[in-house]
Amino acid sequence: MAASSARRPGGARRAFVAVAAIAILLAAALSGVWYYLANRLDGAVQAAIEAAAGTGTTIACERQEVFGYPFRLGLRCEAVGVEAPAKELKAAAGALRTAAQVYDPSRIVAELDGPLLLDTPKTPPLDIRWRLFQASAHFWTEGVDRLALVIEGPDVALAGRAGTRTTLATSDHLEVHARRNGADLDFALSDDGVKAAQPELASLPPFGVAADLSVTGAADWLSGERPGDTLGEALRGRAGTIRSLKLAFAGTGAGSAEVSGPFSVDGDGQISGRFAIALTDPAAIADLAGRLVPEAEGIAGTIASGIGLVGRTENGRTLVEIDVKRGRASLGFIPLGKLPQIE
Repeated sequence: MAASSARRPGGARRAFVAVAAIAILLAAALSGVWYYLANRLDGAVQAAIEAAAGTGTTIACERQEVFGYPFRLGLRCEAVGVEAPAKELKAAAGALRTAAQVYDPSRIVAELDGPLLLDTPKTPPLDIRWRLFQASAHFWTEGVDRLALVIEGPDVALAGRAGTRTTLATSDHLEVHARRNGADLDFALSDDGVKAAQPELASLPPFGVAADLSVTGAADWLSGERPGDTLGEALRGRAGTIRSLKLAFAGTGAGSAEVSGPFSVDGDGQISGRFAIALTDPAAIADLAGRLVPEAEGIAGTIASGIGLVGRTENGRTLVEIDVKRGRASLGFIPLGKLPQIE
């Protein structure tokens, strides 16, 4: 018994040494893997920048740095920018930070500091700011599987000379989500507390916009294979389903409109479909829609004036069904006019 007890301290020491050795080996292996991946990431970013330069696009990542040892792997730039003269596109923003966990490299998160200065042929120069800008992407075997974007306090303004800006609109909270659903693309958006600042719209109370829809056969858009230069061009020849498209004034009981139904867009950008519309305070919503989209003012006003004739009431909302054929809308026997072409 005494001999057995005398051997135990030596056995414990050997076990401790073995555990310590394994821990050191694992730490060394983790360090080796991290630095290998860091070099690969740094090289891949440089290769992407050089490849873009070969096509005439300049991508800037000031003071590029890989960080996060030992459990995270991320890329940091003190400022970022893109300039593509062929597309008349120029964008510049503040610091960018991206990171993924070493044990889950398929999910990448990012934060971007403002302001974002954006100049495109489709818009005047914009100065976009925010309190918080976060994005995440989840990758799977076919590339990007899910994307998410959250912006707190977005503020969109016209960019003037010497750093001056003229605010166009602000909101409290913006979220955008997209994911693969088989071959289809699911898309959701919500923008709460929107406040227009242009003089002709400044009298509008805050409102919110939300969308939940699917586009058939568009899953590869997440991997950058979207056709055309605009969303309207990409939608041409496509079909899908609007589960909910909602426009509502802030506050309980305020005016709202919600649209749902299948849709299709032809090669000329004309939309067709049969849509269910649920309205509260139709006159207020028609005024809001007409002021936000002047091309739709006539249709919005006709719906508001005719809804009492053909609509039915359910849960405090008036429900109607609108038929649209190549952009021409009708409410029962009432012609409403032509919807704007999707650009």
